[in-house]
Amino acid sequence: MVLRSLDSNADGLHTLTFIQWNDSYKVGHKIVDFDHMTLVNITNELFMRVDRGFSDEEIAHTISLLIDYVERHFEREEDLFKNSAYPDVDKHIAMHRDIKKTVKDIAAVYKTKPDAINIHEVLEFLKKWLTNHILKADQGYMQYLK
Repeated sequence: MVLRSLDSNADGLHTLTFIQWNDSYKVGHKIVDFDHMTLVNITNELFMRVDRGFSDEEIAHTISLLIDYVERHFEREEDLFKNSAYPDVDKHIAMHRDIKKTVKDIAAVYKTKPDAINIHEVLEFLKKWLTNHILKADQGYMQYLK
């Protein structure tokens, strides 16, 4: 089951939101917070495209956009680690490698055999991973950047 909330945009139109951004996701670093918000937005866009029945090609394209942004975000985070005393750098970078591989594998299968993937399970996986990563793993290194 996919959980979602109904929000109103500036025009008063109702839109579906898969991941509702809130201040608990802020880690206190402007660039990292912007990246996290962007990742939430792209994931919400993916959800919207699935929910509205966009073509497999359009969904695959959105997954590719998500992968591209994840990679850039991880590069920025890892650059921040280089100038910090963060003790779990290797563990954190390993988490980055694991999620990149998982999402790339999902994208490769979806691109060639979209029916072989349960896209709703993928969305739930992305939601759980993204929120847990922000709230736990990323919150854990912030104290070493300040």
